[in-house]
Amino acid sequence: MHYIFAILFLLDFVSARADDKVAVPNFSNYPETESFRYYLSVHTNSVWNLQHTNLLVISAFPTGGGFALQYSVKESGQESDRRNVYDWAIQASHWKRLSEADIKRLHSALQNLPAKSKTPSIERLVIISFREGTNWMTRSYDSGTLSKPMR
Repeated sequence: MHYIFAILFLLDFVSARADDKVAVPNFSNYPETESFRYYLSVHTNSVWNLQHTNLLVISAFPTGGGFALQYSVKESGQESDRRNVYDWAIQASHWKRLSEADIKRLHSALQNLPAKSKTPSIERLVIISFREGTNWMTRSYDSGTLSKPMR
């Protein structure tokens, strides 16, 4: 899957309501393994993400914590996606540059993400982190709530 997944995934959500409270997702119920902590650190290290001009980072764990499907987009529009097998390999990597129109649509979609995080089983967990002004935001969602074409 390429950058289209990230854009469509974000556009698939309904707009956040003004009364939704933004809270840091609770990841304490997920495996306390070295691999999951590593995958989570990709999202929670705000200083690193902001210094490296990341706009968006997405991780999904379709088989549990053994590997992560990871997607990222830099402010410049450089998109990458890969399967990251912890402490072993980066597989099926792809890179592409997003058009200016795609970057604008992505910024707009990020503003409409639901503020409330969900904590589904790890196999359905999707972690999304993104730049919001000068802040780095992290939220979690249930992949099972996506429309059928996105699953």
